[in-house]
Amino acid sequence: MKWERQCRRTSAWIATGTLVVPLLGGCVGVEETILPARIDYVCANKQVLQVARSPDGLHAAIVVDGKNTVLQRAGSAVQEKYSNGRHSLYLDGERAMLEDENRIVFGPCASAVALPSAVRERY
Repeated sequence: MKWERQCRRTSAWIATGTLVVPLLGGCVGVEETILPARIDYVCANKQVLQVARSPDGLHAAIVVDGKNTVLQRAGSAVQEKYSNGRHSLYLDGERAMLEDENRIVFGPCASAVALPSAVRERY
């Protein structure tokens, strides 16, 4: 079963009548895209959104209207979000979106090449 490959530890199996149910000891494997330092996203309007992430993942640089803009990492439900108060960049695997003062200016966008992924355990 797929979940067995994704989770390294199983704390117990419980038999309930004729059904055997695995109990996962807080371990859930989630497949997540590995974002490289440089990603070119092709957006719906055929524009290219160039994203360069810092090695520590705390900053991302984008080009908007021919100007380089550096954004700081922010909390979000998506894989990564960067913002400077005016622009907000959302990266979720091979998908991306850029807002300018809450108005979408690039999006929906997709990576021009397939990005690798790996199973990441979350507790």
